[in-house]
Amino acid sequence: MTVKKYKSASFVLIQFFLFIGIFWNSYGQTQTNKYDIVLAGFTIGSMQADKTTTAKGVDYQIHSKVEFWFFGKIHVEFLQKAHYENGQLMRATTNSDSNRGDFLTTVTWNKDHYDVDANSYKFHNEEPINQIIKASTAMLYFHEPKDGDVLISENFGMLTKVREIEKGVYEIDVNGNMNRFHYEGGVLQKVILENNIKNYSIKLKVD
Repeated sequence: MTVKKYKSASFVLIQFFLFIGIFWNSYGQTQTNKYDIVLAGFTIGSMQADKTTTAKGVDYQIHSKVEFWFFGKIHVEFLQKAHYENGQLMRATTNSDSNRGDFLTTVTWNKDHYDVDANSYKFHNEEPINQIIKASTAMLYFHEPKDGDVLISENFGMLTKVREIEKGVYEIDVNGNMNRFHYEGGVLQKVILENNIKNYSIKLKVD
């Protein structure tokens, strides 16, 4: 009788831990990095970057909000998502809500190419991409790239190549604007983004 009870209890425990394992893997593990958005020495907004790993793949999400005055109040909210399966980008979406309008960009894997429908202020792109994509700008908030890496700008649906300009500092051309990513010990510390009006930066928050 004691042996049967022991086996029964062991079976219940095994089932419990299996359930917990399945639940944990399906729910996913999320890594979060938070940043301040800085213009001319003033913090004008915030950004949160999330990386969630599940049994189905890896999801990246970048969410930022910015408000400042420039001949009137400027408001921009930006949400960028990228989903990967087996190391390949399967779909990406970018939503932006601003004083200049609301814009949506989608990049979707379709059998042997990516369908692109990119929209932003005074910009539209529907040129398909005929190669597999393994990296995108959202990944840069969690992974230090290598010189020569090719990635996609989810917002513009365009490929760009990473150029290392010094140790831990990488430059990419995003639709004619040069953006620099600064890493220390493999962790992204700062991004300097080129802008037609004035360059601004994204700086890692330190608790």
